[in-house]
Parts: sequence; C-alpha cells; structure tokens
Amino acid sequence: MLGLAGAWACGGTSLDEDVDAACAGLLPGDVAITEYLNDPVGTDTGQEYVELHNPTRGPVDLYGLTLYASRADGSQETAYAVLEEMTVAAGDYLVLGDVRDGPVPAHVDHAYGDGLGALGNSGGRLGIRCGERVLDEVPLSAPAKSGASRIYDGRLVPDMAGNDDLSRWCDSPDAGAGGTFQGSPGAANAPCGPVGDAGVPEDAGVVVATCRPAGADAVRPVLLPAPGELVITEFMVNPRGDDTLGEWVELRATAPVDLNGVTLVAEAGEATVKAEGCLSLSAGEYAVLARRTDATLNGGLPPPMATFNMDLRNAGGRLQVKAGGVVLDAVDYGLAVDGVATQVSAPLADAVQNDAPSAWCAATAAYGSRGNMGTPGRGNRVCEGDGGTPGGVGDGGTSDGGVDAGTLEDGCIDRTTGRTRARRGPDGGSLVLTEFMADPQAVADATGEWVEVLALRDVDLNGVSLSNESGGRSTFDSALCLAVKAGGRAVLARSEDASLNGGLPAVLGTFNFNLANTTGSRKLELSLKGRVLDAVSWTGAAIPGVSSQLDPGRSDPQRNDWPGSFCPAPESARYGRGDRGTPGGVNRACAL
Repeated sequence: MLGLAGAWACGGTSLDEDVDAACAGLLPGDVAITEYLNDPVGTDTGQEYVELHNPTRGPVDLYGLTLYASRADGSQETAYAVLEEMTVAAGDYLVLGDVRDGPVPAHVDHAYGDGLGALGNSGGRLGIRCGERVLDEVPLSAPAKSGASRIYDGRLVPDMAGNDDLSRWCDSPDAGAGGTFQGSPGAANAPCGPVGDAGVPEDAGVVVATCRPAGADAVRPVLLPAPGELVITEFMVNPRGDDTLGEWVELRATAPVDLNGVTLVAEAGEATVKAEGCLSLSAGEYAVLARRTDATLNGGLPPPMATFNMDLRNAGGRLQVKAGGVVLDAVDYGLAVDGVATQVSAPLADAVQNDAPSAWCAATAAYGSRGNMGTPGRGNRVCEGDGGTPGGVGDGGTSDGGVDAGTLEDGCIDRTTGRTRARRGPDGGSLVLTEFMADPQAVADATGEWVEVLALRDVDLNGVSLSNESGGRSTFDSALCLAVKAGGRAVLARSEDASLNGGLPAVLGTFNFNLANTTGSRKLELSLKGRVLDAVSWTGAAIPGVSSQLDPGRSDPQRNDWPGSFCPAPESARYGRGDRGTPGGVNRACAL
C-alpha cells in the first residue's frame, strides 16, 4: 500500500469522511505508540520503524487512522493514512516501517513507504489520529547511540498520557533482527529500570552500582547523592554563539557524592552520567555538566565533569537533578538573556532556598573569550538590589524590563514564552472534577492517590486549592504557570515521582492529605480564594486498584453532582503499574 505523499503529506485536505467514520469509534488511548527506531546505523531511509500497541481488551482495526510526524512545534508535518483493514488483536503489537523497495523485513508488519520521510533524530513529534482526534502522540528523543530503538518502559502499562513523559523512555537493550539494530519490534518491551541501574528491573534483586576510584585497582559502591546533597546553582541556557556547543549546568555538592548515575532532566529530555571511574565531589565542590568538553567549542569552560545532549529552552522551563529515580533538586526559570548565565545567590545555594525566584539573579562576571557572563565551577555572587531579576541589577537589558516571576502577586512564568504574564484564574464552571483514585493497589496510598481535573477553558491552577471532607487542604502554586488548556486534563497527585505514584502521567501539582477508602460522607472540593469552583461527594467505599471516573457525557460542574455520574474504571482502562483508570485521558462511558 502506498502512503499519501502528495497534498496530504504536505498538509493538504483531510481524509474522506467515510475514512474518518471507519475509525470514529476509537477513543484516545485505544492505540499507543510503544517503540520507534529514529536513528538507525547509516542512512535513515528504509530502516526506521514505529511500533503500535493495542492496550484494550478487544481487537482494534487501524483502517482510517493516520500516522504522522512533525517537528516539536508541529510544523513540517508528514503523514501516512491506513487505507485498508489492519487489525491488531487485544494486547498485541503492529509494526509499521519505512520500506520503500524490495521485500518487507520480518520485523515489519506493514510498510508506510516514504510517507513519513525521515523521523527526527533528536526531537519532534510522532502520533496517530483519526481525523482530528489524536489517539496518541509522543515526543521523539535521541538514542545514546545510533542503531538503538527508543522504547516505552516495559514495566508500565502503555497509555497515551504516560508515554508523553520522556523519562519513561529508554534505549532498547534487545538485539534486533540480524543484529543490525537494538530493538524489540512486535513484542513487549524490556524494563527501563531506575535511573543509573542500566535498565535492571526494580524487582530483579538488589543491584549495587560501582565505580573505580582514580588510581585504584578495585571498584567500590557509588555514593549516590540523597535529596539536598546535590544542588543546582547556575546554568547557561542561551550562550553567545551555538547553543548546542555552549550550554551548561553547574551543580554543587553539600556532602561527599559521586555523579555516576545522576540524571539531568530538562524540558527536551534527560541525560544520565555514565563512567567507569568514580566522578567524585567533596562537600562544597562544584561540577560543570556541559554540551561539549572541548574549551574551544564550549566557550572556554573549565573542564566539564560530564556532558549532556539535549537542548535547554531559552524561553524558560524546569531543570531537575535525579539519582536512583529520586529528585535531588529542581528549579524553574524564565526567559534567558543572551550570553548571561542565571545563578543562585551564594548564601541561598541549597535545595530548599533555591526554590524561590528571588534567590536567582544574572551573572556579572565574564568567562572565556566570547563575552559570556557566568562563574562556572566557582562560587556565585550575592544577589542583591535586583530582587532576583533575571537580567541582574536594574534588569541588565532584559527585553521585558526585568520583571521577574514571583515579583508580581498575580503573575507567573509562561512555559511557552518564558515571560511573566497575569494568571488566568478559573471561575465557577471552568473546572470539573472528573476522576479520582482513593485506593491504589500497585503502590501505597500515601504516594499513589490522585485526582483528575478537566478544564473547560484556558486556565492556570496557580492559587487553586483542593480539599476533602476532613479539612485536608493543599494549594497549588509555582513560579511557572500551572496552565491547563481548554479540554485538557490536569493530574493532581500525592507524589510526582512516577516510580512512587504507580506510573502516573505528568503531575501538575501535589496534595498532602489522604483520600478515604471506607464508606462515609466523602467530598472533594476545588476552590480559589475561598470561592468554590467544583465539588463532588460520595458515600461508597473505594474499590482497591480502581479509580472512580465521571461519565464523559456529564463533564460539567452541575451534572457531575447527579447520582450515578461516577462509576468504576473498566477492566480495559489501565495505566502505569496496572491499576485501573485513565489519569490525564478521556474517561470511559458509565452504564447510566
């Protein structure tokens, strides 16, 4: 079968109405992308493939669906339409491949020819849709080496919300057909494993990572840092010249630690430090992680301890440092100034105090030969007199006049523009409580409980509170805008760590109170500054491992109060470690 290479591949007219009707019964999540090879050894043409999985309890016909790829911003989309019956059995896989000439390889079920062109090697989007309804879309990321496919963690149930999280993808350890690539097309994926354990499953016994100290013959256990023992203290996201050469992040140890197995996480991906030798830091010592080690390329940095290969967003975002799956430190930042690093004030260089936007300011000391400002590998200055404004004293020439996130009472940093804007506060009728998990089975209640909220218009959850019948209350806030687009669903949870919360998709905010499992008068309420936005109540006991979800036909703040509007998530709806529910996705219909 031929791909649509003409007007459709170039963004022309949509599929015929009868083709849309053929797949109209499929809901988001009924087909999930679980593996792709986007950077084969040698030429990409004729070797790339995409694996689709049917996570439902019944067969799925792909007729009428469109597989598409684009850049990260959605531009330059290419597409391939499935115009013949192609059934995937319940729980099975189907592999579509870039095969343009000759026989189809044994690991490919169907060829899409040149319909997708070449998939992005280091970024972009890959998705499957029916007409305008997206069933699944994932961000593309680069493998550590050419020839390795990227796989969704085999320990997690594939779902269309969870696979948006780049930290749940890893390079396949499996040898592919004929030894020409690493991958498992058409079969269940291997476990990715916790950060730093080389993909060993968590239940495979205790695995102790080791490293070899300089000059020693014997190895020793790696000293993985605990939370607070490794602190983000400075970063350069917009250096003069090529960002892919000059970006860097500075870390400071507050106790003796090794960087082996530590992962740096940014908006565009993550990078784990790997080395046979011990990359050790003493208490108070700094380490620079950079895009390049060569000083002539990276702008004159001191010798970096390790490198990373993902982009740091100039428009603002979040940086995290993890070890063993645990977040050690995280910071949010706004729009970057060209050639100026952002650094934490020297007295506030710990994992708690560096959370405040006012703790950060622009570097004023020059380094290297390109006119960049920063103190990589050295102590920072004391930020004073600028309130933490990203541009430094008097705003240092920032294009937005030096307005800093956190300095305006009702402002937040927009994740897209990196600039401070007014919050889009929700009003009554704009948020709907649509699903909650009170008694998870895959993990403990204290880390696995969650609540889903549907936005009926564009809103920010900054300042919104979630409370229960017992007086428990959590208010969500951040320097970044906690934005939810109209029609989007936010997951609020006890823990944002996927290794602890049962494999939830991205968590927008966390709460610190329990959801009752037993019968009684129960309630969840959303409010803003004392004004109730939505509330639901129930009296029945929670079903272990099963969420309560709102019938999608009653997705408004009035009808979700009606008796019978909520029902248990069905057997076919599973997420993460196997509990039932659709966190971040469309609910299944209740038998009303």
